[in-house]
Amino acid sequence: MGKNRAMPWWGWLTWVLAIILGMVAYTHLPAQVVGNANRMTPRLLVVLYEPAIILGIILLWHVLWRVDPKKKNYESFWPSYRYIGGVIVVCISLVYLTVIGHALNIASMRLVPTVIGIMFMLLANVLPRIQPNWWVGFRTPWTISSTESWNRTHRLGGQLGIPAGILIIILAWILPTNFVMRLAIIIPVLLWVLITVVASYFYAKKE
Repeated sequence: MGKNRAMPWWGWLTWVLAIILGMVAYTHLPAQVVGNANRMTPRLLVVLYEPAIILGIILLWHVLWRVDPKKKNYESFWPSYRYIGGVIVVCISLVYLTVIGHALNIASMRLVPTVIGIMFMLLANVLPRIQPNWWVGFRTPWTISSTESWNRTHRLGGQLGIPAGILIIILAWILPTNFVMRLAIIIPVLLWVLITVVASYFYAKKE
């Protein structure tokens, strides 16, 4: 763990490339860009805001495992922890580039939930490997207090995460544009979380 940084090299590389592409796009953006709720946002803020957030996530990923009371457990799923951090950074970077591309009229905002759906599918593949901790995974009163509930809950979460991601992608391309950013993401995620959290309770109760 000491020799392997918490964020994989490809996570850092994606962040750097996102900044470079964002700065290239800066010169082609209008002075004011239409943002959330149709508010006008200065192009400098549009270009720098999300890369700053991504950098914060990268730095936070290096800190979280160090302050976790269950720090020793990370040794058993360290590659998965690094992978999860990298996937999150890559996907947020792709969302950022999609937003920039949309402002330049070269990308559809439907790509945003599409990327998020792919992210859920990628994370679901490693979810069953995660061991009890305070930061990553489904942390409910029942999974935290029961290793059996934790393991079974994350196996279920991994199984449900893939169809949830597929559903997000499908909804992203069939819903009306005005509803895509909200319903395409919210509905599948709520179903995924609700089913998994409720299941964690019954797993712990059965134990």
